[in-house]
Amino acid sequence: MSDKKLETVLEKVEIEQTRDEVEKIRFRDEAINKVKKENYDFGKKRFKYIPFKVSKDSHQKGLVLKILKGKTPDPNFPDPNDKLTEKIFYVRFWFNGKADMHWIGKYSQSFGTKECDEYLSELVKTHTDPKTKYWIKNPNETRKNNKRIVEKPDTTTAKGYTVNEVIEAYCGAPIFNEEAERGFSKDRRDGYRSSKHAREWFRYMLGYNNRDTLVRFYDDDDGYGVAEFRHNTHLRIAKPLNWRDFFRKYPPGRGIVQDKVYYNRRKKITYTKKKSKNYSIYDHDLGKSKIHELKPGDVENFCKDLTSKSVKEMYLKVFITLWIYARKRGWLGTSPGECPFFNQTVYIKPEPKKYEDKYKNVAIEDPGQLALFWQCCEELSPKFPFKAELHQFMLLTAMRKSECLKMEKKFINFENGTLFIPKGISKTKYRDEELPITPELEVLLRNIFDLGNRPGLDFYKMRDFRWLFATRAWKAERYFNKEFRMSTRARLGGDEQFIPVLRKLMRDKSGDPELLYSPKILRKTYITKSQQVFAGRSEITQQMSRHRNIDVLNSHYNKPGIETRREYASEVSKAFPFIQRRNTG
Repeated sequence: MSDKKLETVLEKVEIEQTRDEVEKIRFRDEAINKVKKENYDFGKKRFKYIPFKVSKDSHQKGLVLKILKGKTPDPNFPDPNDKLTEKIFYVRFWFNGKADMHWIGKYSQSFGTKECDEYLSELVKTHTDPKTKYWIKNPNETRKNNKRIVEKPDTTTAKGYTVNEVIEAYCGAPIFNEEAERGFSKDRRDGYRSSKHAREWFRYMLGYNNRDTLVRFYDDDDGYGVAEFRHNTHLRIAKPLNWRDFFRKYPPGRGIVQDKVYYNRRKKITYTKKKSKNYSIYDHDLGKSKIHELKPGDVENFCKDLTSKSVKEMYLKVFITLWIYARKRGWLGTSPGECPFFNQTVYIKPEPKKYEDKYKNVAIEDPGQLALFWQCCEELSPKFPFKAELHQFMLLTAMRKSECLKMEKKFINFENGTLFIPKGISKTKYRDEELPITPELEVLLRNIFDLGNRPGLDFYKMRDFRWLFATRAWKAERYFNKEFRMSTRARLGGDEQFIPVLRKLMRDKSGDPELLYSPKILRKTYITKSQQVFAGRSEITQQMSRHRNIDVLNSHYNKPGIETRREYASEVSKAFPFIQRRNTG
């Protein structure tokens, strides 16, 4: 065992520093300006933190300046764009036992030590305990939340657009900074109004004015109305370029139709054609009111001088459309409530109807009368080509007149025996449909295609002539223009002149001066006959008439006459054989 004592003297060895000490700088702009990245050794790091000489008891505690290394300098090819030293203010802090850093801002001419000190003073005041000076909130989380939660813009107030401005936008004109949309959109459903309804809405919004001579409507392939502008030679008004130009040519109050005075040279008398008592919303003072301020009483006062109840109800529909459109565009604020014109809030005085629609509940049930109808159409076909065939086609297909007029030759397929009806021409626009071509319908279609052999109708035989029912209202040379042949102007537009001639001929041949006929009864005739053939099975009739709602079919289109209803009643009465005449003796 050794008796040598242990040496207790500590060995003095200098410990090597692994941390690069950076000299502190003063928190002054002139000191920060002297900081250059070429004066510091970054090693493998992309940046370096330079601490400031600040008091540990002040709000500047932990403040550092971060400088970036930038690109690796090449002594042979120095980059002139890499001379600037990017400097950023950071503050180091402890939160929940962990070290962290908070970005304050980049040092620049607009953000120096003064701005940094103000920011840091407010930050320390709101995020540290005033007594202990400990950080009680993480400033990085605060900044994150500020970016996540943004004050929403005030959308509760309405834009303040007038009724006239909404009318312009609804037609398709841009207003102020609002983006223009395709005009005449539907209220509740997607899509746009047909040309018929677009024209009707246009009349009440902007009609009773010469401006309606500058625009016409036609249906596109989807069945939606499209406005087409044209010039007015009589008024010397050029064709508008667009809707904005249209409203520039005819602002509110200009072009209102007045009483027209005519002089008959033959009778040497002067007579006056009175203007309509109706007026457009656009030309009325109400059009200059803000739409979000409209009340039911305003509309009532507007409608009080109009001609009839039906016209007033139509104006009410237009006001509802404009209100709904403004709401869809977000022009009424976020809480506009319900439309103020719904639920009979606008009182319209009931008025007795001037006349009853005598064709409303009529269908042709007599086979002899049906044969008479067909014979009269055949006799009138030479004078009214395509119009007579149109009525025959409506009877055999139960199609609506508006649908028939849009039929094209390519929709007829004799090989498959089908009649194609695209949803674009259908009233409901629900889906594409097909109807079978019956032998009787095929005969009629062959007769229609043979019309091209008649003198003056040669254009109908052209392969690229589009329409099933053509019009001969134009000069023959117009039809040699392909663009014209493909346009809606080449198809039949209406049958107003044919209807009274056909009705008179049917009355003369039948000897019944009270015989009722109108094109609307043809669809009702087909449906009524179908109900009788299939013993009231409405689901079968529904397939052929293409009704989506079977209740509408039964209530509005099944129109048996009094004799048919007498037969129905007689069959039911047989269930009561016990009913006997009383003996009064």
